[in-house]
Amino acid sequence: MKKLMKKLFCLTAVVSLSLSLLTGCDKNKKTLFEYAGQKVTFQEAHVYARIMQYQAEAQYGSYFGDDMWSMQVGTDSDGKKITMQQSVKNSVIEQLKQIKVLVAHKDDYDVKLTKDEKSQLNENVNAFVKDDVGKKVMKKTEADKDMIKQLYEESQIATKVMQAIIEKANVTVTDEEAKTVKVYKLLFTTKTTDSKTGKEKDMTAKEKKAQYTKAKSALKAIKGGQSVSTVAKKYGVNTDNEESYTKGKSALGDKFEAAAAKLNKNQVSGIVETDDGYVIIKMLNPNDTSAAASNKTTLLQEKQQEAYEKVYKKWTKEADKKWDDEKSVNQDLWKEVKFSYKATTASTTATTEATTTESSK
Repeated sequence: MKKLMKKLFCLTAVVSLSLSLLTGCDKNKKTLFEYAGQKVTFQEAHVYARIMQYQAEAQYGSYFGDDMWSMQVGTDSDGKKITMQQSVKNSVIEQLKQIKVLVAHKDDYDVKLTKDEKSQLNENVNAFVKDDVGKKVMKKTEADKDMIKQLYEESQIATKVMQAIIEKANVTVTDEEAKTVKVYKLLFTTKTTDSKTGKEKDMTAKEKKAQYTKAKSALKAIKGGQSVSTVAKKYGVNTDNEESYTKGKSALGDKFEAAAAKLNKNQVSGIVETDDGYVIIKMLNPNDTSAAASNKTTLLQEKQQEAYEKVYKKWTKEADKKWDDEKSVNQDLWKEVKFSYKATTASTTATTEATTTESSK
């Protein structure tokens, strides 16, 4: 009887272990979300999450300490706090949505990996699986080398599709668009912060009048020979004074730019009313050629991004109508990915807590 019971116990243990392994395998293959007709498995997202986790810990762990993943890094649309863990996991979802859509449209731009690119990809994958971080990621996510290679390949193809979209758009930036204006401004704001909601709101008529009076006094002092920096300090408006901008890019908008455009070098404006308040402008340089070159590069990058987003949003327009950050993702699966960090021992652990089943009790 004892031998029979021992055999039954061993058999039960084997079956239980097999079921747990199958459960893990099935979980990895489950769809975490679907977007624009493209499915993403739990394992794909899990790999991305762990890579981002370990990279963040290596870079910021010693600075933020043990509580880095629970610390607040922002708020959502409902005013609820967003932790660093949530932020990383949200980034994973957005990144994978984009990659999958771009890969799905690779034939639209005849995108393929060249022989050299495939060779480099294999080298990168081999380096990853041998790296300590790579080993940790693969162990925690149960990903094999083929899965890592798939993710590397999709990422590279997505990048090439993005580049192809930009190249086809063939955007340019003219010298006039890159023309850079440099000013010194004194802003007497007519905005304030609501103490209850924390949101910006307009000042009362009485408060606005007081700000206008200050602006008039400040302008009088400048006209009387005092420097703009001295006056700015005197009236407590000595922050963010200098600004360089290209057409349509100033912080204070079109009214501000129109007033500044009438000034010659070192000339001072009257009081200009903008949506943000009353402003006095001193023209430092109406055509800053040294800054124009770098701004031309920046503007080109912005135009290229706009060209890319125009195509991408066309592809995802219908998908975005259906997408819900909470409901579109299998949250029961996704909540199993949790991050933890122990700065005190300079070691990192990442825990994936699966729902306890009767078979594992």
